[in-house]
Amino acid sequence: MKRHNLEPNYMLFENAPVAAAILDGDTMKLKMINQPMLDLLDKPASINGLALLDFLPEFADQEYPKLLEAVVLSGKSYKARGALVWLERNNKKESVFMDYSYTPIHTGNRITGVLVMATDVCERELNRLIIKQSQRDLRALVMSAPVPMCIYRNAEFKIEAVNNYMLDLWQGTRTMNLCVLNHVFHNGVPYSFTENGITYNYTPLWSGIKVVTGVCVIAAKQ
Repeated sequence: MKRHNLEPNYMLFENAPVAAAILDGDTMKLKMINQPMLDLLDKPASINGLALLDFLPEFADQEYPKLLEAVVLSGKSYKARGALVWLERNNKKESVFMDYSYTPIHTGNRITGVLVMATDVCERELNRLIIKQSQRDLRALVMSAPVPMCIYRNAEFKIEAVNNYMLDLWQGTRTMNLCVLNHVFHNGVPYSFTENGITYNYTPLWSGIKVVTGVCVIAAKQ
């Protein structure tokens, strides 16, 4: 796919506020990719020009190649919110929640490419899942979460579960904001704040309808 074929989408791509990439419609080779997408995938710029499954082999047993093919064949865009995507990042397989879209690129009557745009929404989706999860499942959710996360239980705020991402963030020294924990626990309302470039989200954990039994904390770097 030549650059002049992409001109209608080029400025959109270059100035996209989210991760973006363009795949060739015939070969599914990567034609363009911006830095946010490279960061999201944890890949080097040298992947440009490779076929989709060459730089994302973990997609072979996921639905995304077929969805891309369907966009090319139908000429219709596809969007998803809170999709669970498995990626090889940091030398291990990680689960990432994403909002993403596949938009066909038209050249005359042909679909010559697909514009892919994606946003990491792990923090939002984990907060949503926390509300729905039973206490039995919360520890498993925390330990498998792809972002720093921990659970404090009861008014003494004892740690029930904490994952390695949060331990790395603490760097051996546990940080407990008692003022915020008390506010969330006793008022039953979520609270967020940003400190040193990290946003902390505190969510009350309920037992039944009226009793708060703990607080879940999720951290996200800005």
